[in-house]
Amino acid sequence: MKEVTYRPLPARPLVPMRALVTGASGFIGSHLTRRLVAKGVEVHVMVRPSTDPWRLDDVWYRVHVHRGDLRSYEDVHRIVRAVRPDTIFHLGSYVNVKRSLDEVDEIDAVIIRGTMNLVRAVLSEVPEALFINTGTCEEYGDGPVPFHEDQLPQPVSPYSAAKTAATFFVLMASKTLGLRGVTVRPFLTYGPAQQPLRLIPQAILAGLLKREFKMTPGEQTREFNYVSDIVEGYLQVARHPDVAGHILNLGNGHEIQIREVVRLIFDLMGNPIEPQIGALPYRPGETWHFYSDPRKAQQLIEWHPVVSLEEGLRRTIAWYERHLDRVVARWKDVLP
Repeated sequence: MKEVTYRPLPARPLVPMRALVTGASGFIGSHLTRRLVAKGVEVHVMVRPSTDPWRLDDVWYRVHVHRGDLRSYEDVHRIVRAVRPDTIFHLGSYVNVKRSLDEVDEIDAVIIRGTMNLVRAVLSEVPEALFINTGTCEEYGDGPVPFHEDQLPQPVSPYSAAKTAATFFVLMASKTLGLRGVTVRPFLTYGPAQQPLRLIPQAILAGLLKREFKMTPGEQTREFNYVSDIVEGYLQVARHPDVAGHILNLGNGHEIQIREVVRLIFDLMGNPIEPQIGALPYRPGETWHFYSDPRKAQQLIEWHPVVSLEEGLRRTIAWYERHLDRVVARWKDVLP
């Protein structure tokens, strides 16, 4: 692929003054919401009526809460019209990376229809607003690495296919309907308050609870980004409104073998257990290398991750140690 060099885009001095965040109670969304509040932004969050915003307990009283469902255009339009945000951070989603059609109706309704509803409402009420859509690194599937924004997506699950459709819908609306839309694709992200179905919190909790940790031989590589770096990526996008019309990888581009990450986690914890490396077979169709080409975001919006893997893991381990009782009570059904 021909190497492309981008000139930095002009930046505005402040982050948005009135932001709407969908998916604010989720893992990345909660960290982003808290960071916006800390910066003095007027933050409005859209959450489902049944949502438990436990991740935002410490700032819940400082945000404006709007209950609604992305699947309902009436809900979405009502909220956008009431808030009139200058920036929309769209992180609301339905995450299920299984390669099956068991939950395809919900995936379609939330990801594809939900994004369409939000774009439609924004164009109707605040067409001048910056719309930051959240894609996924899984849109690249098993394509060639490092993943670059210009390569053809190769989704390998209904979730990644739906995210790809939403990405292209935002691109279409930007090119032909006047939407000031950009899609960011965060690469594998970890940090405090992540659900323990993911590798890093699962390993940490196995160590804290002294439970066995079975895994594959772990020769496949991934890249891992600490959540505060990804959040700063969103803020840099918001500071560069001329980035509308682009797709941007948010990642550090450093690949590491899964087994080396697991070993580092247990080393940092004082090796409370011995991971059973090789106890599980590889998944059918395993992706062996999965990491980003981050140069476009580095050049266009001058964003650079700053938290090393070791430092990020130390912070994450410390959070799970402090909140172990709460985590066990909340996620006892999916703990290792």
